[in-house]
Amino acid sequence: MKTDRLFLEKNCPDCAVVRAALVMGSVTEDDFKGTSGQTFHVFSSLSNEATKELLTKFDLEGKVVPILVTHVGDIIEKPGKINAYLQGEGMAEKPE
Repeated sequence: MKTDRLFLEKNCPDCAVVRAALVMGSVTEDDFKGTSGQTFHVFSSLSNEATKELLTKFDLEGKVVPILVTHVGDIIEKPGKINAYLQGEGMAEKPE
């Protein structure tokens, strides 16, 4: 199954930039598909320690949020680049 995975953390300023741009339907609808036919999963932790544990479980140890792992295995780490990718896939609002 092709899946894009976005990792965010509460009270993370860079995560807030990404979170604010998300199309809620892409996050909340189980049958949502991106323009490449992939599903979209968002993981949001409530603490720094939980983030470290979560990233370790996904073989992203040492990385910082926000982080996006695309369905082809690319890792995108900058908020602007994450938003640009998500916009292209119909998962984030395009800027006006």
